[in-house]
Amino acid sequence: MRTLSLLLILLTFALASCVTGSGLVSTAAHHSTSAATSQAAPVDDGPEVFSAPRTFKHDRNFQYIIPAGWFLVEGDPEHGESFSFMKKGTPRGMNAHLEQMVPSFPRAAAVKAGLKQDKERIQINKVLDAHRRDDGSIKKGCGVIGWEQTEAPQKNGFQRIIWQCYDGDNYYMNFMTYTENEDFEAARSELREVSDSIQFCRD
Repeated sequence: MRTLSLLLILLTFALASCVTGSGLVSTAAHHSTSAATSQAAPVDDGPEVFSAPRTFKHDRNFQYIIPAGWFLVEGDPEHGESFSFMKKGTPRGMNAHLEQMVPSFPRAAAVKAGLKQDKERIQINKVLDAHRRDDGSIKKGCGVIGWEQTEAPQKNGFQRIIWQCYDGDNYYMNFMTYTENEDFEAARSELREVSDSIQFCRD
C-alpha cells in the first residue's frame, strides 16, 4: 500500500513544470520531471544495494557518486538519457534526465530567465534558495552553464534540490535529489552530497 501511495505521489510530483521563465520554456524541462521522477519503491528481492559509495562516469563528460545503501532503480547510469537511484528503506532519491535541444535554443537566455524566475519564487515561499551553478569548461567542450534551486516544502509532500544546466552541444540536463517534506532536513546533507558530487571535465 505504501509503495502504491509513493508512486501516486511521485506521478503527481512529476507533472510539475520546470519553466525557464520570460516565455522561454524548455521542452526538455517538462519531460525531465515526468521521466525522471517515475520510479518504483524498492522490493524485498530487488536490485543490488551498494555496500560502498560508487562513482559513475557518464558519456556527457560528467561523473557523480552514489552513497552506500542506495541502489539503481532504472536506466543506464553511464550512457542513458534518464536514470534514477533511491536509498533503500527511505523516500530519498536522485534522478537525472538529459535531452538534446535544437541548435538554435538560447541556452544562456534560458539559464538567466530560469534563475530570475526561481529567485522570484523565493518571495512567494515556493523556493528556499536559487543561485547560478556552472561547472567545467564550455571552451574545452565539457562544461555546463545552469542554475540550482532548493525547493520549500511542497504540497505534493516532496522537497527537491534541482540543478538544471546546458552543455556546449545544447544538451539540457536536469539533476534532482529529493525526499519527503518531513525527511528533508534530516536528509539534506546526504542529498547535498549527491548533488555536489556531479562534476564535469574531471577526467
